[in-house]
Amino acid sequence: TASLIALTSVKSRKSSSPLHQDSCLEFGPVNSHVVLRTPPEYMPTVTTTPFRDQVVTLQAIPSQEDDPNLILLCLVLVLRIYLEHSQHFRRSGQLFVCYGGQQKGKAVSKQRVSHWLVNVIRTAYQARGLPSPLGVRTHSTRGIAALAALANEASLTDIYRAAGWATPNTLARFTAHETSIC
Repeated sequence: TASLIALTSVKSRKSSSPLHQDSCLEFGPVNSHVVLRTPPEYMPTVTTTPFRDQVVTLQAIPSQEDDPNLILLCLVLVLRIYLEHSQHFRRSGQLFVCYGGQQKGKAVSKQRVSHWLVNVIRTAYQARGLPSPLGVRTHSTRGIAALAALANEASLTDIYRAAGWATPNTLARFTAHETSIC
């Protein structure tokens, strides 16, 4: 779930880790979309960004797609399932909670979310029989997500808003490394 949010929303680990299930998520009618709102306490690294109060709307993948396995990548569906499965042991309002051990149900740290994201990237490369690139880090998801959004004809303004970036230079800087990874 954390990986899908990172890859589809261009959100940083810092802004997606503290998402709260009640105040930061809003599901559309019949799970048509989900709206992600930046937590009120979130302070961007660059406080002058015009996109401080980020709102990102992500559409559901239609279930009638040619490939029925695509529905497994639908963030809206995955979020719903995750919330349903974690509700009985959840002890925190934060979206991402520990799923085992003594900390089960408590909020996970930003470092844990980072660890999950890097593991997903490495596992994806291994599943394709490719060596995992050197230097993969959590921030890699932002560049990859921005490139994917650009390739799917998202406007630069929408990408900057979703990522909380102020200038085109930021997109160029973040994607320069990621194009070598892709």
